[in-house]
Amino acid sequence: MNNIFVSTACLKGDKSYDRVINEFLDNGIKNIELTGVHPYTENNELEKILLNYISKGINFTFHNYFPPPKEPIVLNYLTQNLELKEKCKSIISNAISLAKKTGVKTYAFHPGYYREAEIGKKGNFNFFGTDRKSFDYGFDVFKNDFVNFYKSLELDNKKEDICLGFENLFPNPDGTNDSFMCNFEEISKVFDHAEKEKINLKLLIDLGHLAISANHLKFDRYEFLENIINNYGDKIFEIHISENDCISDLHNRININSWQLNALKLFKKLDNFKDIIFTYESRGMLISEIKNDLELIKKSLI
Repeated sequence: MNNIFVSTACLKGDKSYDRVINEFLDNGIKNIELTGVHPYTENNELEKILLNYISKGINFTFHNYFPPPKEPIVLNYLTQNLELKEKCKSIISNAISLAKKTGVKTYAFHPGYYREAEIGKKGNFNFFGTDRKSFDYGFDVFKNDFVNFYKSLELDNKKEDICLGFENLFPNPDGTNDSFMCNFEEISKVFDHAEKEKINLKLLIDLGHLAISANHLKFDRYEFLENIINNYGDKIFEIHISENDCISDLHNRININSWQLNALKLFKKLDNFKDIIFTYESRGMLISEIKNDLELIKKSLI
């Protein structure tokens, strides 16, 4: 299937572009999602790298913290730090610019957090401060800032331009919540307003994130998916697949009994099913494990 992708975060070991992409290519994997695990590379050089692989038949999508900036930051569009906000906008703008230059069609990112954060030693976020904002705050930023930023990217002027999307997020392991857009009601408000503003914002559903949110926020994950599919199915352009303990975003492997394999079948009724990208996003895997798990995903989507 041409719409099953693999994140570059999946492969265990060195994350240099050539090492990861060549190993995928050598094993017949040509649909690759680039994410923020790679070393900083100048935009012009990165463009050359991607165009070289595209000429070899690779299809790319971009995700979240990509391309990684020279100085690591937490990509948080809801930050109250104006200097950080400009750096976040720069990451998104760079992704869009690179996508247009290379013909990549898809970029989705995490829409933001209610407190400031720093990057932990294991790549996790450590939130700090007592001034935790709320969904209403995040929604105001979306309405009064992000919509105008989206329009400045000139995404909807041509059909061949990239589609930009938000990814559903999840509460903290202790049940507190610093993340924007975790349940159906929040997604509904965001996408109804996007429709009102006539911006073609898309939606990435991360099934691992969904499991955590459903657990902490006490809602049914299948009811969530049915509501999303029935009401915003035309906005869904990507699905992320990885398992966890419903508490933390562990990016574990799927297995034959994974609930997510059954959940994937729900998307088959959508008219745009063949256009949706299904991306495997588990981490620390050998190439043989990745290939094995891709077969499980493929069987669920046939």
